[in-house]
Amino acid sequence: MTWNLKINRFTNRNLDTLTDQVYEGLRNAIITGEIPGGTRLVESALAAEMKVSRTPVREALHRLAVEGFLYSVPRSGYIVVEMSDYDIEDLFTIRLAIEQLAASLAIEKITPVELKEMELNLKKTDEKIENGQTEGMTELDVQFHGIIYKATRSRTLYHICKSLSDHSLKYRIALIHLPEFAKKTRDGHYQIYTALVEKRKDKLERAIHDHLVLAKQDILKMLEQTRNEMFFSEGI
Repeated sequence: MTWNLKINRFTNRNLDTLTDQVYEGLRNAIITGEIPGGTRLVESALAAEMKVSRTPVREALHRLAVEGFLYSVPRSGYIVVEMSDYDIEDLFTIRLAIEQLAASLAIEKITPVELKEMELNLKKTDEKIENGQTEGMTELDVQFHGIIYKATRSRTLYHICKSLSDHSLKYRIALIHLPEFAKKTRDGHYQIYTALVEKRKDKLERAIHDHLVLAKQDILKMLEQTRNEMFFSEGI
């Protein structure tokens, strides 16, 4: 596998240290599914493959473990966490509560410029759906929610929301190329955007609830279908 040490394509942050670059490269590979759940990561092997010393790799792996992307196996390295149906349910229950809190703050503080960014985001999404394109859909999804997180004007809440969103990202990436799911995502975003423009808290709360519940249901269906396909492909 070739590891990507470039700056995280989902953010505009500058990465100043080698540890940051290794961390972002590994994190991106995990959340996009390039490194699947259950994969064993060994410090020495990663350092050799990435052509860096073991120190930044060790620090990056520790950070990923603290964030819940990996768990440590004594004397064996780290294992990429693989989420069960229960984990998905748990993640989206928490994400729903946190994102509704974020939206309740954002609706009071979001600026006309940020609303214009959301409108442009929706237009770009529509263009991709109409043209049957999937490239860039994930980035547009991340950007849309990111505007709301930033509009809370809370650094702590922003990082909590983004962390929870990232934990479900690889599953959304697997679905976003499907026209039906892409349209559902776009429709959910439009309902959220409209509620923010109208400053309707009740409508916004309902829109976020429906959007995340549909996403959760689609992810669970995808995982069930994948398991069934694996079961029959093994000839059991």
